Formats: sequence, C-alpha cells, structure tokens
Amino acid sequence: MNMSDFVIYLKLKPFIRQYLIHSFGDPVRFDDHSVSNARIISVLQRRHKGAAPETAAEGLTAICIPYSKQKDPACFNFVSSHGKKLIEEHIESIFLTNLWNEMSEMCGDDTKLQSAAYAWCEMHGIDIDYADTIRMRYYREKVRFNNHGIDLRSKRRKRKS
Repeated sequence: MNMSDFVIYLKLKPFIRQYLIHSFGDPVRFDDHSVSNARIISVLQRRHKGAAPETAAEGLTAICIPYSKQKDPACFNFVSSHGKKLIEEHIESIFLTNLWNEMSEMCGDDTKLQSAAYAWCEMHGIDIDYADTIRMRYYREKVRFNNHGIDLRSKRRKRKS
C-alpha cells in the first residue's frame, strides 16, 4: 500500500455515497490542495499502538487520506468519531450547495420539481429511487430560507433583444 492509498471509512447516506463516488471515484479521492483534503488532514491522528486499521464493510465509503508532509499517512491514518463527523458534515455541505445551485437553475416556473430531481439524480450518478428524497431535501431547504424572507434563487437580468 503506498502512502496515497491509506483510507478512512465513513458511514454516509446512500445517495451522498453515490454522489461522491460518481464525482470523485471509488475510493473517494479529493483533488490535491482542496478544502476537503485540508479538512481530512486537520483531524488526522496517529493510530494508537495495537489498534487495528479499519476495514471495508457494507455501507461504508472509503475516503483516501491525502499525503501531507506534516502528517504522513503512514503514521497519521486514524480519525476519531468526532473527526469523522466533521468530515461527514463537510461532505454534506458540498452536496447541499451543489444540489441547491443546480436545482435552482433547473426549476423554472413551468418545471415540475420532481422532473428536475430525476434529472439531477441522473447527472450525479444517484439511483432514481432517491429522486423523491432529493426533491424533498431541496424543497425543505427552500422553505427554510423563504420563512426568513431570503430568496436564494438566481436572479439574472434578461437581455433585451
């Protein structure tokens, strides 16, 4: 196993797992110098002596530990449960931001939200069985902001012909 092949395993929602693998491969490998890699590096710890490395299991997503001069993955390849929670929240934030941005563009006044959810799932390698979940995530987020008088939809100027 070379240094870039050390992984941690996260328990993610199935549709977020599918989204990540579609975008970043399996195991998930974030771009060098990305915020996601910085987040992972920030919570790396030395594995306790005698502690067995994690192994793959059903429903877990493998995330590559990036190489860092300060925290070489050969020594720093353990992430605590709280560290994993931080990484999971970061990934969820990426997912929700992408969902919001693209679904807002897809949903015009004449577009059905469900149709947009199907299209978004197809674009991101998410099983269509999760389209209703995606639709509801988007809708709930939209309602939360609207309840506070915040409209995050893209407002572009229409060009005059």
